[in-house]
Amino acid sequence: MNFQLNGKTGIWLNKLNEKTVEKIYQVDFNNDRHNDEYLPWIFLITFCEFDLYLEIEGNFDGSHLKINLRETSLLENKLKEHNLPNEPDLWQVYTTKKEEKLGSILGQRIDFIEFGVDKDEYEINGIKSKGEKEYFNFIRFNCEKLNLTIFEGSSTGLGVSTDKNVKLNFEETFEIYNTKKNNC
Repeated sequence: MNFQLNGKTGIWLNKLNEKTVEKIYQVDFNNDRHNDEYLPWIFLITFCEFDLYLEIEGNFDGSHLKINLRETSLLENKLKEHNLPNEPDLWQVYTTKKEEKLGSILGQRIDFIEFGVDKDEYEINGIKSKGEKEYFNFIRFNCEKLNLTIFEGSSTGLGVSTDKNVKLNFEETFEIYNTKKNNC
């Protein structure tokens, strides 16, 4: 189903079709990022020859993401705001490298994006809940030879997987949409 048929949340993700990922910044714990038991909380993704960057933030409720497309002119301030390397137990901005799992998407052209948004109403263990339609459950970048999924890893921050069939938390509570062109 094309998300354009279902309201405005996420329509702007269509702008990322056919864009190439240029840089990815991770905001993470500043002491020992690779041995941190929590994954990064924020990813900032820039694109070649495109004046917007994608901001993905996790862990505001343990199962949803906040995703925004922002003007690149705001990126420098965002990086400064989160880069506190000399402050104990705070955040630092790291540039993602190609050999990291998240870095596998660097230089890749995005064919289309898939994403999950809560159903209007869903039931878990007999309890009915209203969906949070303005937030996302996951985002998946589909490229020619790569599918990369970013999702909320519960209390451990953002998760990243290159498995096309990654098991996502609470899959029965959300609907999947995409930005494919000419999709009916």
